[in-house]
Amino acid sequence: MCLQAGTDATMDVFGMLGRETGLKEFNVLMKMCIEQCRETDDENVAKEQISQVLELFISMKEQGFPIEEETYGPFLMLLIDKESMMKRRFRNFAVVFVLIMGTRISVYELLETVDITKLSSLDNAVSVFKSLGRLSLESYVEKFLLVLKNCDYGTEDISTLIFSYATSIPNLAAEDVISKFKTLHTVMEMSPSSTSYERLIVYSCNALKVHHAIDMVDQLCEEVFTYP
Repeated sequence: MCLQAGTDATMDVFGMLGRETGLKEFNVLMKMCIEQCRETDDENVAKEQISQVLELFISMKEQGFPIEEETYGPFLMLLIDKESMMKRRFRNFAVVFVLIMGTRISVYELLETVDITKLSSLDNAVSVFKSLGRLSLESYVEKFLLVLKNCDYGTEDISTLIFSYATSIPNLAAEDVISKFKTLHTVMEMSPSSTSYERLIVYSCNALKVHHAIDMVDQLCEEVFTYP
């Protein structure tokens, strides 16, 4: 509906139906825009949907509605998820969002309030951790990983997220990527999954670091025999 008619037109429809545009309706509209944005690979469509959400935030502020975590949390996760697509526009949207919220804290500080466990799929989580890697936000990575571990998130999935983060950090040499991968597993007090090891081996080969790949094959074999 947001994509077809625009936010203002949709709110007019609520009015014609005799329904006030209350907090519930604002949240419904935001959810629709966010879903449309997640589903598209078109940067212009994504930009339009994010702009619609920002307009909704402005309308909420003007009407005196509280903007709680339940409302802004999914939008923050969307911004992170679309960071690689939006490039410089990402920071522009983030700045506008912070200004709308009327706060002096940065959008990254708002991440402190996001519930990472509410992501709908592993693919979405992978996108978030890749973006955190590109933004070099390791403190949030460790925090989110600990939260996921404490809520019984699968160890193989956590290992996948660590791999996604480590291999997305810009300008990091292959040996440093491997070190980061191992360090985060140590912090989480867990061993890398065989699947993550395999991915890291392929990553090392693609980076022409075959000797690192051979070392990891040896480590993987040792773990298989150590933990039957």
